[in-house]
Amino acid sequence: MGLIGDFINESRILPRVKFEDYLSVYLGVRPCSFFTLPAELPDGSKFGRIIDERCAEDLSLLMKTRDLYLRSQLILRLRNKIKRLFKEIVLESDVFKAHESWAKTLGLKMILEEVRPSIYEVYIYRESKVGKELKKLFSTRREIRKAILQVKPLGLPPSLLVYPEELSATYVSELGRLLGYPDCCVKRYAEERGSGVYVEERASRQIKELRRVGDKPDVYVYFSSNFFPCTPRCQKASEIGRKLYEEIAKLAPGAEQAYLKCLEENVSMVEKYPKLIAEYRRMVDSKARGLLSHM
Repeated sequence: MGLIGDFINESRILPRVKFEDYLSVYLGVRPCSFFTLPAELPDGSKFGRIIDERCAEDLSLLMKTRDLYLRSQLILRLRNKIKRLFKEIVLESDVFKAHESWAKTLGLKMILEEVRPSIYEVYIYRESKVGKELKKLFSTRREIRKAILQVKPLGLPPSLLVYPEELSATYVSELGRLLGYPDCCVKRYAEERGSGVYVEERASRQIKELRRVGDKPDVYVYFSSNFFPCTPRCQKASEIGRKLYEEIAKLAPGAEQAYLKCLEENVSMVEKYPKLIAEYRRMVDSKARGLLSHM
């Protein structure tokens, strides 16, 4: 069946991650891609649940403590515990070891970047210069986060306090370029994030408006689940999705249909985002409000 056939049949890596992240870089369609841990692992929800359960008492004690100095110590202790558990449960798991092994086998490089103690991003790339640019960008992100936490702007939702780099047009533009996103889509995303527009809601509304007039989105536009196009029929984004589809078909005939299914799922996910993002925002804001106000 061959190397790529074996990779596509690997049960420890989600189909979406295989196509969007690994093969998009392996085939030279994009210079870089990323997925999130533990969410985008087959056992992601289980891993997250185990970590939450083991930290439940620590979090309960933290929320009951009023002494500011003691709270700061408890926050530090909790962060360190989460990091340790994340390494033991997620990074040393068989499913993540499969990711490391396949990246090496495919000649790809991998960088892990901590977003929060319990959330990591895994960046896949081939060229060393891309890795250097990523590391520089991550350093910038840490500086942005540090600055935001120090000033804690009034009126800024806690969810954006957690991810303040989303408000930096420079950061968003540089990351979009490295991920191979079309300039038109990156520009709109950066402008809207900076002006307080929820991109996810706008992207969902665009699809619904197309359907109302009897039209439909171009599925190839949604070549990555982490990507929000400027429009549901963006030509430049469609070219990327179509190229990956065609390259997969050449390399592993028949597998392109599995990728097409991922594209359709991406469209469906974006269309449902208002409900999903509302639930996510409530969860993040609730957790962030309790912790960030004392950091």
